[in-house]
Formats: sequence, C-alpha cells, structure tokens
Amino acid sequence: MDERVMRNVELALTCGASPAAVLAVALLTAAPATLEEAVAFVMRHGAELAACKRGKLDDLARLEPALVRDTEPGRVLAASHDHEIRGRRLFADLVGKRSFVQVAALGIDGVDLGPRDAELLEHLGVNTQLFDVRIWPLNVARRVAAASGLEHGIVAGLATVLNANMGAPPVGRFLRLLDTLDEGLSRDVSLETQLEETIRRGERLPGLGRPALGPDERNAQVFELARGYGRDAGSSWKLAMAVDAFFAQRKGVRINSAGLQGALMRDMGFSPTGATAFCTLYFLVPVVVQAAFGAKGAGPASD
Repeated sequence: MDERVMRNVELALTCGASPAAVLAVALLTAAPATLEEAVAFVMRHGAELAACKRGKLDDLARLEPALVRDTEPGRVLAASHDHEIRGRRLFADLVGKRSFVQVAALGIDGVDLGPRDAELLEHLGVNTQLFDVRIWPLNVARRVAAASGLEHGIVAGLATVLNANMGAPPVGRFLRLLDTLDEGLSRDVSLETQLEETIRRGERLPGLGRPALGPDERNAQVFELARGYGRDAGSSWKLAMAVDAFFAQRKGVRINSAGLQGALMRDMGFSPTGATAFCTLYFLVPVVVQAAFGAKGAGPASD
C-alpha cells in the first residue's frame, strides 16, 4: 500500500478518529476514480489498514520535505506563547483587531481584506444559509448523524456537498473560467468566440444554471450587495455579466450565485482554490445544522 496512505491512516488513528473516519482518510488519500476501484482498494488492503497502529501525541506532527512550503500559512511560536498566521501574530496582531472573515481569508489565500470587503463576504455567507433538509447533501448529513452521530454526519455531509456541481467548488471553477476567458481576450480572441467554442465542445460550465430548483433566488441579494459595497464595477464582475448576457441570449440560461460569488472574490484577489476553500466555510454551517439536528433526534433537544 502507498506509504502516504499508511502515514495518513496512522496520523488519523493517533488523533483518535473513528474506524469509519480512518477508512475515509485512507480512501481520500488513495483517491480511487470509481466506486468499484474504491471497494477493490479496501478489499486489497484491508488487512494492512487493520494492522495500522496508533502513535503517541507527544509532539507536533511532521511533514515530509516534499510537502513543506517555503512560506507556511501558520506556525506555533512557542517562545512567545503565540501563533503565526501569514507573518502576523494571532494573539498580538489579530485577536480583537481583525474579524473571523478577515483572518480566514488571510490564512486560506493570503488575501488581506479590508473591512468593507470582509463585511460583504459575511453578508454573502448569510445569503448561502439554506437549511432545508431536502437539499441532497443536508439529507445525507441528517441521515448519517441519526444513524451514527454528529461527527460522522458532518463528515458525510461535507463529503457529499464538496463536488464539482454543488457547494463551494463551482465558485472556484467559475473563477478559473474567468481566468481562461481573460487569457483568451489578451490574445484577441473575442468572448463570443471562446464561449461558442465551449458550446461546440459540449462543456458544462460552472456558475450557470440551476437544474433542480430553477433560477437562483439568491442572485437578487448578491446584485444588491455588490452595488451597495461598490463591487459591481470590477473587471471580473463585468466579465461575468458579459458571460451571463451571452448565455441568456444563446441558451436561455442565467448566471447563478456561485458565478456571482466567484466574480466578486476574483476582484478581491482570491485564487480559484482559495475561493473554493473559503466558501466551504459557508456550506459547512448548513451541514452542521442538519447533522446536529439528526444527532439529537426528532424529539426534544438533548445531548
């Protein structure tokens, strides 16, 4: 079995993860392409996985040299009893001075948000708080939590919502689409030509349409917030509006809130991966809501 799988399983065991969570760590590290390959992996390596031993939490975990970066997002400052985040001290420089949203953006993508942009992202986060249990990933979170507890419900809900078509990933994918379109425009390839080519190839573009529920009811609030915070004049926002206009006329499909979010975050300086990671914070809350509700049962709340 791949050494990376073994090491990650050992770390998960050392942290006290449940057997189901440990198995999830193994599969997420191996990343089988199909369900059949996932089952085959477990059958092939089951004995090795079962033989893994828990280590001791007597020191900080270490990374292989290949995974270490020249500039890490954070580190413990033992001598000063503090922690560093992107060159800033958590307790001395950030606590009481920066909002959670600002610290999250700084840690995730190195983006130093001003107060207005941080406030806008907080409002946009509220706009994503859809708690209806009939939303598929939330349904999974509720079911799993009811069967095996809060922690498993959270993991299952996140594993379900983090896919190419739901939750946070479409935000980053739309941002990446804007990068590609901008690169084409820099080579004097018109926007219409680029988008017609995507239609010809039969590509399913992120940030457009909403198959299950129709037009995105969150869009109106995003447009209002973008205007109110002066973010509707950015180059990415304008490019997104041009993409929306093209597909509205060509296919009768409109941009959705993920596309709008991606455009706003690109103008703030986020990368595609950073935008996806940050927006995962938004979608974590509905998952936790349903996992907590499922773990408590349908009766009166109790721990």
